[in-house]
Amino acid sequence: MPTKRLALIGCLSLLAACSPQAAVNAAAVAPNAAPTAGPPPAVDCPVPADVYDADDVRIYCQMPSDVQAFLARENTCQHFAGEEPYDDERRRELEVANTEYCEGREKIFTDLVARHRDDCVVRQALIAINGRYDLVFELDLKPCEG
Repeated sequence: MPTKRLALIGCLSLLAACSPQAAVNAAAVAPNAAPTAGPPPAVDCPVPADVYDADDVRIYCQMPSDVQAFLARENTCQHFAGEEPYDDERRRELEVANTEYCEGREKIFTDLVARHRDDCVVRQALIAINGRYDLVFELDLKPCEG
């Protein structure tokens, strides 16, 4: 019995250590660690639970507040889009969630692209977000030159 408990604790510890939030917290705790690509995450920037995609968690604190809000909204949309309407009540809940979080997402995204077109860091992030979530296919969003 103690061996099984120890194995379970070990597995849970590994899982917790490998979570995207753990990586952000580790970078904040060890400021003298070897530098990594990109700017360090903000220490006082908690990533909301709504943002669960690992790539979105990684960039969240580097983004302006409007892009952060979009990431939270889009992650919630993706969550509900994957749910099954197993009965009428759940179907209605999913329809409400779709209306609240998914409708108009392409327009919101297009507005973000226009608003941040001159910020290369945000522009690169928006290109990646567009690729992850297939938001606007016909959007002519090219990487910054340089």
